[in-house]
Amino acid sequence: MQTTPAAHPRAWQSWPCITALAALLLSAGAVLADDGTTTERGDRAAEKIRAAEAVDSIAERNRLIDDALAILDDLIDSPDADTEVIARSRFDRLLALRARESTAAVVAEWEALLAEGFEPPAWVTIAAADAYLDQRRPRHALELYQRVLADDPEHRATRQAMYWAYLESEDFRRAIELTDELVEEADPGSPEHQQARIAAAMVRAYANRLTEAQQRLEALVDDHPDNREAVRSLATVYRWRGWPHRAMERLEPLLAEAPEHSGNRLLHAGLLDDLGRYTQAGDALAQLHADHPEHRHVQRDWAYWQERRRWAISLGGEYGDSDGVQEFGTRDRSWDVRLDAPWIGSHLQPYARIDYADARFPEGESDYDRYGVGINYRRNRHHIQLEGHANRSGPSQAGVSAGYDWQVGDHWSFATRYESFSTDVPLRGRLQGLDGWKAEAAARWQAHESLSARIGVSRLAISDGNVRSAGLASVRHRIHNSAHHVTDGTLDAYYSRASQSGGPYYNPESDASLAYLVQHDWLTWRRYERSMTQRFVLGAGAYWQEDIGTNAIGLARYEHLWQLSQRWFLHYGVGAASRVYDGDRETRIDGQIRLQGVF
Repeated sequence: MQTTPAAHPRAWQSWPCITALAALLLSAGAVLADDGTTTERGDRAAEKIRAAEAVDSIAERNRLIDDALAILDDLIDSPDADTEVIARSRFDRLLALRARESTAAVVAEWEALLAEGFEPPAWVTIAAADAYLDQRRPRHALELYQRVLADDPEHRATRQAMYWAYLESEDFRRAIELTDELVEEADPGSPEHQQARIAAAMVRAYANRLTEAQQRLEALVDDHPDNREAVRSLATVYRWRGWPHRAMERLEPLLAEAPEHSGNRLLHAGLLDDLGRYTQAGDALAQLHADHPEHRHVQRDWAYWQERRRWAISLGGEYGDSDGVQEFGTRDRSWDVRLDAPWIGSHLQPYARIDYADARFPEGESDYDRYGVGINYRRNRHHIQLEGHANRSGPSQAGVSAGYDWQVGDHWSFATRYESFSTDVPLRGRLQGLDGWKAEAAARWQAHESLSARIGVSRLAISDGNVRSAGLASVRHRIHNSAHHVTDGTLDAYYSRASQSGGPYYNPESDASLAYLVQHDWLTWRRYERSMTQRFVLGAGAYWQEDIGTNAIGLARYEHLWQLSQRWFLHYGVGAASRVYDGDRETRIDGQIRLQGVF
């Protein structure tokens, strides 16, 4: 399940207008204005709606609202009902549909009311605006909120709801300004003030300002530890920062206090998935979908979960050309295809893959042409991968690879890999019939989404007797982040040494590099699950080779990342790099493309 605000712009929250149900209960009594049977029937509908608000059971709540809807429908069709009673019943019916989470029906009812010449009051207009927002029509929602504010500029509930419409319209500046105004205007410590502080924190979280959101919510929870929405929002931000264990610690007491609360349950299901507790996550989502089949946040996460029953594919290719130096070949090409099968049970997923790479050398053309099948096992943040593969050309026709990853807590993860025939054996060596095995291990520490470090070691044993040992260390930190712009910097240090020098491929006795890379992602356009991001990458550093010395290196890249839908992604780009091998400078130009999705 997607966990970050950038990939997942809107997390589950309360309905945008927190007073919608209160307005429903007040308006439900309006049908009591008439006398006789209409009064009694309206009274019964109002009682059922008020009773629905008080019960914890979702099934019972929905049953009571459905009973109220049936009474209101009968009342609307009653020959005894006059025009005023019908109008008020229609308004109450719309609000009852809103409470039932049937937002498509709310929009249809609203548009029918307008077409028939009704003039709905403000509380009905607000409910319709909320429904438009839920149906992903934020501009319509803004128009209705503004209509209410034109008559009552200080209507707080409407202003509170409007920040959601600004968010859905990608207008983060106005959303932040509005929530800050609401905080300033409310009496300190009042329920309105607490609600505004939550909104002001969460709008910053959606704008990728997670540190600030966390600080605001922690201060609010310290001031008001019994505010359940504040605690749930804090748990959500913890999750987005990459801390599922910490988030679960905050959420579990809320689940014990309010086990039927939909927001708690949806966040809980997402955290179970993050923690690799897949059986429990699936059960939780299935029950949520049964209880809230029409709510779009539940529908979205349920659809994501159902993707485990589908096939997934990833295919990509790269073409590059180099000048001057022949150590790594010219006119090099590579492509790969991976097909992931539907999950077997909760933890196993088979896959098949094909990898191909070739390049031209002075001695001729060399390639890898590998196909393999394997299986992944994931559980409780442990990941085991086993694969058998074969090469359709050259030596070592068959081989195996294995890997084990383990994420410990919220900050540490470890990974190991082994390949009996590694594609890291230089392609040029393949012309001489060489192969080899490779083993590697790595450890990663992540403070949060904006700071992480990694160290790794590897050993490549080539069949000519040469063993190349290498170490890598890197630190990534966030330079800038906002709603649509994220800039990261990465410092990489590398060192390797060979057990014997020389050979039919590039093989310095020892070498090292130190480089700093800046990556800027500009979210240029987004419409819910569809988006386009432009990526700019610049890197510079130094490369040292024993007996040769130190020379400058650099690279530049420009890429597009398209999220075509919830299931399909397209990524392509071009780049240029300049390096030095054996004292000779090489410039390489490349183009890459990748498509992946679920079908």
